[in-house]
Amino acid sequence: MVRRPSRPKWAERLRAERQNRLWSQDDLASALEKEAAAVNKRLGAALPARASILRRITDYEAGKHQPRDPYRTLYCRVFGMSEAELFAEASTEASTPQVAEAPMTFRRDFRHPDGNQSMQTGTTEPDSKERLILSADEIFGANQVDADYVQAIRESNQHFVAIDGLCGGKDILPLAVRTFRAAHGKLGSASLHPAIQRDLEAAAGEAGEVAAWLAYDADHQSLSRQIIHEALFLSRLAGDREMELFELTHLAMQSIYLHRPREAMRIADDVQDDAQIPPRVVALFDIRRGRALAQYGERERALRTLDKARSALDDSITTRDPKWTWWLDEAEVIGHKATAHAELGEWHNAVPLLKEAADLRQSSRRSSYYASVHFLDSLVRVHAWGEAEQTMINDVMPKAQEIGSIRTTNLLLRTIERIEKARTVATSTLVDSAADLRQLLHRLNS
Repeated sequence: MVRRPSRPKWAERLRAERQNRLWSQDDLASALEKEAAAVNKRLGAALPARASILRRITDYEAGKHQPRDPYRTLYCRVFGMSEAELFAEASTEASTPQVAEAPMTFRRDFRHPDGNQSMQTGTTEPDSKERLILSADEIFGANQVDADYVQAIRESNQHFVAIDGLCGGKDILPLAVRTFRAAHGKLGSASLHPAIQRDLEAAAGEAGEVAAWLAYDADHQSLSRQIIHEALFLSRLAGDREMELFELTHLAMQSIYLHRPREAMRIADDVQDDAQIPPRVVALFDIRRGRALAQYGERERALRTLDKARSALDDSITTRDPKWTWWLDEAEVIGHKATAHAELGEWHNAVPLLKEAADLRQSSRRSSYYASVHFLDSLVRVHAWGEAEQTMINDVMPKAQEIGSIRTTNLLLRTIERIEKARTVATSTLVDSAADLRQLLHRLNS
């Protein structure tokens, strides 16, 4: 009997990365097509028909031959990995990004769900990378599911949040998804003491929320929606109502991002029918409802609902409010009201609000970058070329190579495209800076 040779490590890795995202080969083909459309000018080649792409995916995963460009570059962009990580013959785990040597703060209650700020109470020490590796070793190498295993899941969640808050989560998404899958898998296969099972369900729900956020910010929206639904189920099983509410805010947030206002309204309405919902959580769902109303074109109701949310924040946090609602502040509502004006086509009303939100976010480098990109986009849309030039040079370009948010990068690339189309009227410095930034973003994400 002839023994079939094993597939190359890179072929196994391609298949594993696809399956980790719960993608079929057709899902992957769709992702490659979308990425090719976004970068077609730089790659210089369009993809063939879907059937041809599917044949290539099958061949690559079977190890018949390695992808060449444009597929090689597209694979790296879709999976958020470097060529060395994805195609090296040696089997390697997902790399863990370096963190700053200075202390950084975080808390177990997670980051701002719209990506604008990280939680800040406890302390992450300089050996965050090593601690994350140790937690991962305990998770993936565990033979026994006990209190220590549950604690390792929780610690990994904390480290993922800390790294995301510092430099974005693009590079840690694969490991976060693996952590969630590992914890979820133990719940389905291990015989657990009831107390350990409840704790693990809660910890796995948290891990799913973190992984879903990282996938959302990496613009892997299908993966994010799949994971957050699983996480929501686990949190309900565990009786973790606070985390369940957090996960519902994520679903409503994503519905808005994907322009599914009816879905966002249904989520917000279902939650606010519960009289026991804490006031700041009600305010957050009012923000979601206001954004959905703006997408419907209901201007007065949208702005009135957002103003109601802003007024609710004048009160201090009560003991009933989940700890994760502390980040819900005036700047948050201002940013959403600005975006509502933009969705209503009122860009001149959006510009000053986005400027105010960006100014209020200066204390957090990642949040400031996110706000500055949105402000830059609004300036370009109203043809405020001089101010756009200053924002590009002073606020966006210095941070672009430090923050790994694909969602923000995609918005920035769309803004750059608008600048390039307006090259005859925009300032020459802005056009040149946009070209330089496009090249930088391409290097960072290739």
